[in-house]
Amino acid sequence: MKTIYRILCTVAVVFACCACNNEWEDELYKQAVSFGKNGVADIYVKYKPNGKTSYQVPVVLSGTTMNDGNITVNIALDVDTLTDLNFERFRYREDLYYKLLDEKYYNLPSSQVILQKGTSVGLLDIDFSLGGINMVEKYILPLTIKEGDGYQVNYRKHYRKALLNVIPFNNFSGSYSASAGLIYQRDKEENQQTPMTMDTRTAFVVDENTVFFYAGVTEEELEQRELYKINAHFENDGILTLDAPHGDKIGFNFVSGGYVISEEMDALQPYLKHRYIKLDMEYEYNELITDDLYIPYRFKGSLTMERKINTTIPDEDQAIIW
Repeated sequence: MKTIYRILCTVAVVFACCACNNEWEDELYKQAVSFGKNGVADIYVKYKPNGKTSYQVPVVLSGTTMNDGNITVNIALDVDTLTDLNFERFRYREDLYYKLLDEKYYNLPSSQVILQKGTSVGLLDIDFSLGGINMVEKYILPLTIKEGDGYQVNYRKHYRKALLNVIPFNNFSGSYSASAGLIYQRDKEENQQTPMTMDTRTAFVVDENTVFFYAGVTEEELEQRELYKINAHFENDGILTLDAPHGDKIGFNFVSGGYVISEEMDALQPYLKHRYIKLDMEYEYNELITDDLYIPYRFKGSLTMERKINTTIPDEDQAIIW
């Protein structure tokens, strides 16, 4: 009796192991295609004034096994989703709406991505040419995965949508600490007032050696923010000059400017370089209340930024660690 019992137990174990192995070899879930970057995703693109910058968006096949044949995935623009996003996020603040990235700023070499046999990831190539773009606005390239033969689209929320928030960068753009910048009213003695300050100020790309930021404590989501653009031009030998596209309207006056760049390698991670950029400046401008009424301000102080760079990648402009 004991012998029969042992035989039955052994047979049960063998069948259980075989069942587990077969289950592991088979696909456990329904394979579906989605974007590797889904929903609203910030993508940083190196600004090149007379050339293009290539960017690759991953398209992923889910599941526990690799595909057993080439899969051709169809990609298309999705303007309707961008329209819905703008209304849901900003409602009636249309001045804050994401703008559809104009076709002159990008090119899709192909509207298809091929997932090669035995792989689960394919790459969608996008070529960006961002010369002349005005970053007062925010731009999105909205993409969707279309239905097609040979694959199932992942219909979980956002998975088949990629809303690429395109952000060009150069050597001087980024988020600066602005707490050392002091804003005084010009019609009062400086020692008789407490200056205004702000925590950070973002510098946006204008061209290869120029960025812009907003004057004083101007909010970056102000309706009239275009009026308060200040362009900072980085010249050789640490010379920084400022001008304002709408300087005549805001009474802009450039007083002085300069910049310093310093670098040091990380003490613990030898491949990591720390680059520090410090902008010293003084300028005057008017905060408009009405066409005839304004508050005169003077900005004095500095903006500073630390940028971390992975030096193991040959093109360090593509190796910025945000």
